Amino acid sequence: MSDVNKVKLNKKKCETGMDTLEFSITLEGMENLSFDEEPLPNDIGKSIVTVKCVNGKVIGSVSAVHCIRNTNAEPFSLTDCIKMEIVRNKVFDFIRDYLKRNLGSKYEDKYFENSRVTSLEVNITRPCVGKALPSDMCHFLNVVFGKAKVFTDRKPGSRCDIVKDGIVYEKKHLYQLKIYDKEKDLHRQGVPIAERKSFRLEVVFKDRKLNSMFGENKRTLDNVLSAKSLDVMCRAYKEVFDEIIEQHIIPWLNDCVADLFESLTQSESGNEISDTIMRHKNIIVDVECLRRALKRWYKFRGVEDRSKQMIHKYRNKDLGLAEDVLKTLRAFHQEAG
Repeated sequence: MSDVNKVKLNKKKCETGMDTLEFSITLEGMENLSFDEEPLPNDIGKSIVTVKCVNGKVIGSVSAVHCIRNTNAEPFSLTDCIKMEIVRNKVFDFIRDYLKRNLGSKYEDKYFENSRVTSLEVNITRPCVGKALPSDMCHFLNVVFGKAKVFTDRKPGSRCDIVKDGIVYEKKHLYQLKIYDKEKDLHRQGVPIAERKSFRLEVVFKDRKLNSMFGENKRTLDNVLSAKSLDVMCRAYKEVFDEIIEQHIIPWLNDCVADLFESLTQSESGNEISDTIMRHKNIIVDVECLRRALKRWYKFRGVEDRSKQMIHKYRNKDLGLAEDVLKTLRAFHQEAG
């Protein structure tokens, strides 16, 4: 089991923050009790807390960022930690009042001690760099993971073509990776969008990972909704991000360049580059991948490196090759601290 406290975190650069957590409270001996769902909305109706009881089990969600901002366009980050006490007061007062109204004389403060956080969303949200689009990022990470749930939408301006605007990759019992076009998500919610090409890379921490982050018996609302725990979340996010880069992204990029190089060496048509692009366009997730393969190819042939000129040539052909995807990934990694 990993120790997230050992993860090095540059707090000055860290833009990671929490979004929504889910929790449960078991009311022992009250299996026949059920109460209707009640929300605590912010000024524009976005839920800060939602809670209900089904068969003696209280389940709910807390969106800390909705307590201090109208929307979750930005997560609740380390710079917001001075406002954590405001969040705690609103959340606990609402849940306490809900339980007192429905339980009456059966209410006890110990129920908070029995609370258990079951899911925790932590993310970085930022615009894509340069020419990269959220759909480019989704496609890139989809081919990297291979097995993932993919969400698509009609490509803007097209009656036939589709683009990927979200994927979900799961590591069972540990975390779920949710990657999606946040600009489109905010647009669906009717929220005015300040930054274009906004993209979210979110880690949803699950059972075993939550145990390693907080301790199996310390996954209470009181412990998780704290400035100290916010630091733990950011470290855990960076740990997962580093793992994904080392175990998935770097090996995939190496294989991608190797496949493109092999295609260049095997073609005997005299149109090696155009043939390779046509044959392998799906895995050219960034023109940088093609450039690296070309550099290897020219070196292999023992001739002058013309990779820069060739990239310029095929960029001008407007073949729809993605750019700045790897720069965007690096920007996210830097903001993970």
